[in-house]
Amino acid sequence: MHLLQIEVLNQEVDPEDKTPSYYRILVNRKHIKYVTIDPGIYEVDDLCFPPILVEKLPKFPEGDWNCGRISQTNGTPAPFFSETLKKELPSISPLWYPKSYEYLSFQIGERLRSNVYMASSPKFEKPIVVKFVRFHWEIGYYVAETQAYSWIDGHNIGPKFLVYLTEDGRVIGFLIESVEGRHATVSDLDACKAIVRELHGLGILHGDLNKHNFLISERGVVMIDFETAKKSKDGEAMERELMGLEGHLLDESGNGGVVKEEKGSSDS
Repeated sequence: MHLLQIEVLNQEVDPEDKTPSYYRILVNRKHIKYVTIDPGIYEVDDLCFPPILVEKLPKFPEGDWNCGRISQTNGTPAPFFSETLKKELPSISPLWYPKSYEYLSFQIGERLRSNVYMASSPKFEKPIVVKFVRFHWEIGYYVAETQAYSWIDGHNIGPKFLVYLTEDGRVIGFLIESVEGRHATVSDLDACKAIVRELHGLGILHGDLNKHNFLISERGVVMIDFETAKKSKDGEAMERELMGLEGHLLDESGNGGVVKEEKGSSDS
């Protein structure tokens, strides 16, 4: 049994165990480490269930490291850490907002969708929404979105951007205000068109106008999820985006609003 306190925060597991599995792990509530487990070492059910997996992991090496690999060879009776090293992990950039807070200063709560959570902190009077990368290969998804918030800042189009989220000094995400409201329906078409026109007026294509990316709140329509937003001078593309809005508001497929749970990918 581990003397260290080990908590799996996030995981990405191959359900067929043919490729490595990846874990973001909190040690002693102070240090975040990224651990890769080679395939064929543990049962898939154990890989997907952190309480069992943690009991089976080898002893965590001491020292200043943030990335490690667990292997098992024919000559070793048990899994072992075949590698530990200190890596400079990628950060979201460029940055436009001056403030940031450390991930470990927040209490991460309900998962809203992939990589999106409710969170709380004494730094904020109300609950907030936090979006962050779990693993380094997800950085690219958030570079565009953080820039999009700089483009709409002060225009009352989306939620208010609050701060960047950091981990060991690097930026891994951001916090925005939590907007209470319902998702849009076709009865909100005119109001949704109006805010899309405001966005287009700033030279921005949203790129994903599904019904779940409009919140009808006390302050009016609020657009969310700017992962696919981009600067554009293409008037025809903007007109197509606007003309397709009614169909998106009528769509009952659930696209864009449901987190599809897959075995092996989870967050604590």
